[in-house]
Amino acid sequence: MTRAALAAGILLVAALYFGRPRSSSELSRLPELVQLRELEEILASRNDNDPRLDRDFLGLSPDAKRLFRAKYRSTPRERLNERGTIVYLLGKNLTESADWAFILEVAAEPPCLSLADCSKRSAEGGALGDEVTLAYPSLVALRQAARAGSRNEARTVLKAGKASKVRAVARLAASLDAGFDKTSR
Repeated sequence: MTRAALAAGILLVAALYFGRPRSSSELSRLPELVQLRELEEILASRNDNDPRLDRDFLGLSPDAKRLFRAKYRSTPRERLNERGTIVYLLGKNLTESADWAFILEVAAEPPCLSLADCSKRSAEGGALGDEVTLAYPSLVALRQAARAGSRNEARTVLKAGKASKVRAVARLAASLDAGFDKTSR
């Protein structure tokens, strides 16, 4: 994606979320857009080990989280790593009901059937590990919910995961839920 296209996309998303029209210089100073631009750079670099992931996205504002959720929803389902990274960041910032609703939504997503097209099963059949790869965003959502502690919201997310049609999601949810039971004794 070119820088011009990225900038235009950011301006469009900003207009949708922040209401009144603003100049590009005014928008470029909004911390939420700076964080979105930084996320876009990290996703484009495909560097899962970028230290900014653990440093620069703590304490996201409600507006930043809305932008990140919009980014998740606008990212093609087949871009599993990018979507999982966004879930990871949002999962580190679970502070309000909208955050938990999003994590629940991701944990309960329908199965992605192939890396090429989530809506169609691959003709070659799946290789070992494909099930985990295809469920990556949901698995991240479960881990982030469990990391938040044995709260009612986390239990609701794990319950949805246990009901998933994706075996890897159901197994992880059951395992994490059992861990809650052990720590609450």
